[in-house]
Amino acid sequence: MPECEECGGFVTQDFIRVFGSGGEVHGCPHCMTNRELGDGEATSRTE
Repeated sequence: MPECEECGGFVTQDFIRVFGSGGEVHGCPHCMTNRELGDGEATSRTE
């Protein structure tokens, strides 16, 4: 089952395709705002 690398929340394969990079997503609606997702912040790990 696909999940967010940051919080472990469930995400769909389509969500990963749109917001992720390399088959991974480092943020989801559970741990990021829509603005952060729209800005592409889910493609890389936050420090």
